[in-house]
Amino acid sequence: MSHQKFIFICGLIGLLLQLSLGQLPCPVEEDPVQLAECAQLDVQAIIQAAKGNLKLFCNLAERYMECFKTKTRNCIGGWAAEGGFTELQNLAQWCCVNPGSPEPDECPLRRNPKCFSGDDFVSMANGEKKILRELRPGDRVLVMNSQKQIEEDEVIMMLDSQPNRPALFYSIETETGHRLSLTGNHFIAVNHNDNFLPANQIKTHDTVLIYSQGKLQSVKVRNVSEEYKVGYFTPMTSQGTLIVNDLAASCYSSVVSHNLAHQMLAPLRWWYRFAKLFAVEHPYEYVPNGGIHWLPKAMLQITEKYLPSVLTTEAF
Repeated sequence: MSHQKFIFICGLIGLLLQLSLGQLPCPVEEDPVQLAECAQLDVQAIIQAAKGNLKLFCNLAERYMECFKTKTRNCIGGWAAEGGFTELQNLAQWCCVNPGSPEPDECPLRRNPKCFSGDDFVSMANGEKKILRELRPGDRVLVMNSQKQIEEDEVIMMLDSQPNRPALFYSIETETGHRLSLTGNHFIAVNHNDNFLPANQIKTHDTVLIYSQGKLQSVKVRNVSEEYKVGYFTPMTSQGTLIVNDLAASCYSSVVSHNLAHQMLAPLRWWYRFAKLFAVEHPYEYVPNGGIHWLPKAMLQITEKYLPSVLTTEAF
């Protein structure tokens, strides 16, 4: 045995002894049933149990975090659950505030419009792919028109730009391996009479549309999962659609239908075309980290006040 191997083995034995002697005993004898429950911490189960109620979510989160800290300390199960605990702790920090305080904007569960994940890719008119967070007004992209055909279009504006805020996404995976992450109320194109459905209503075996060999093709959904990501963006095109990760999706969310959202935002398209006639290069200024653009934000506030029935209120 070489000198280096001997030193390594001695060091490894010393480390194991230190861990075994230095750690407090695992309290498995105190309540093995509760220990098992804590070790199997399921963040998604807590979110679903709350069903959009932030107060209930915060109460459940507090209970499970206390369970983790007091019942699984120094246990193998506790170490296994640590990833879930960290995620839950982050969510609680973002979402749980003092009683009577408004829901914080940075809470991923908050009922506000969100959109695409910033790390997905947009199909450009020149055949290239561009990461969504780098998309800008004026970029030429591929879209789906009302006849479900592919055509070139232009990004009019970024309705929202939040590169540093977290959100809960529904990741839709097809049988062909295509995958797209959308927030719950964001619409995706489907191949049946509804034309568009919110991501949180997509089920296994539903049919969506992928861009392949220059045209749209119907494929079945293989799986829908939920995950948290940081960064979401809302580009808007003249057609109100976009091809992202080769899947056809709407530019809109949080309204009862894609078509209604497209009609409500028609004034933004009209002004864009009018400004372009007078050679205005960027009718709508792009502000990185700017949040919701002031114009659609004002339209949203007016809608919330006078036509709240056209907006969806589900958080998940």
